[in-house]
Amino acid sequence: MLEEQNLTSTLAPPALSPLLQKCFDESYLLLMPDIEKRINNYIFPIQFMITVVGNLLTMTVLLSGHIKNRANHLLTSLALCDMLVFFMMIPHYLASLDTFSRNPTFRLFQFHSKPHFGALSNWFSAAAIWFVLAVSLERLLIIKFPFRSLDVHNGKQIVVVSVGIMVSTLFLTSYHHFSHTCITYIACHGTQILGKCYPNTEDMHGRKINPTSLSVKQYLHTSVYANALLAVLLPIFAVAVLNISLIRLVKRRHSEELLVRNAAGPSSMAEQEKKMTHTVLAIVSCFTLTQGPSAIVFISQKMFPPNQYSIYISVVANQLVLTGKMLNVVLFCLTSETFRRRLWLTCRFWCQLIFYAGRNKTSRFSGRTSRVQSRSSLKKHRLSTLHAPETFLHPERSAVPV
Repeated sequence: MLEEQNLTSTLAPPALSPLLQKCFDESYLLLMPDIEKRINNYIFPIQFMITVVGNLLTMTVLLSGHIKNRANHLLTSLALCDMLVFFMMIPHYLASLDTFSRNPTFRLFQFHSKPHFGALSNWFSAAAIWFVLAVSLERLLIIKFPFRSLDVHNGKQIVVVSVGIMVSTLFLTSYHHFSHTCITYIACHGTQILGKCYPNTEDMHGRKINPTSLSVKQYLHTSVYANALLAVLLPIFAVAVLNISLIRLVKRRHSEELLVRNAAGPSSMAEQEKKMTHTVLAIVSCFTLTQGPSAIVFISQKMFPPNQYSIYISVVANQLVLTGKMLNVVLFCLTSETFRRRLWLTCRFWCQLIFYAGRNKTSRFSGRTSRVQSRSSLKKHRLSTLHAPETFLHPERSAVPV
């Protein structure tokens, strides 16, 4: 009898936790504020399409065999980083859609992958800032030392610079991967996933003590300010200084050309230099204006306690960053006549290629259809000949008597 009671108690199901039995309303299942959700639903798809399609066309033009140089390869790396930022934002965009935000599997994936996708977005964004700085420096060196543009293009040098930027920014932003700890809870009999991400720099994770060690907390604090200084503030300041230097050099070169115009007209190389410089100036100026607010918001959040408006200001600053990356393509098309002409030629080439490919496919299909129809008509003709009426086989029977 005792053995039977022990067996029954062993096989009895465990008691369900109160949280597992409780179901929460929609306000507890929100993954982002309403304003951020609306922006992601209506604005992000437009930004994504313009950035991806525009940057793909930009990379096609910049990597063509006619205009290979250091600046264009750096601009290609900038375009690639801009696209990768938007690709890393796709999970965040899907979280704004009700179909995904209410799915327990996606919610579990979102809570545990959010810090890592945020780290990758910050990595590519920081790399893009440094590529803008590298492009500005290259343009300044070309104008200050005109014979630099005649140097043979060195691919290894571009690879070293690009890899150096990517690796250094990776070290600067890698702390994002473990800067937060996301805790999830299962509720409503397994149909709802609740969760929250806590900063590892704080002492408490909700009601629990933060298990992060003191050395890791100090590393996170140091990395936060190092990232703000080296990945945002210092490059923006350097881009602004190079921007002013470029404007001064362009004006000086233009005044010198005006003085010698009677003796010899301005060279085409100088004209192309000015146009490319104006293009880069427009790009870095827009990049500075769109990246600046995000740095200001970041510093203010670290210096002052958050309030009810902090989340809205942060959302607007992040959208300015994405808009700045999207506008790089528009600035290329609007400010550079050479780029617009080559972009038009590239688009016309691809359109003709698609048109002729579709036309050949249609002609092949019509040719196959005509051959099938001719074969079927030939079979019908043979069958009609074999099974024709008797009057046609013996015409003398159908003759009218006189």
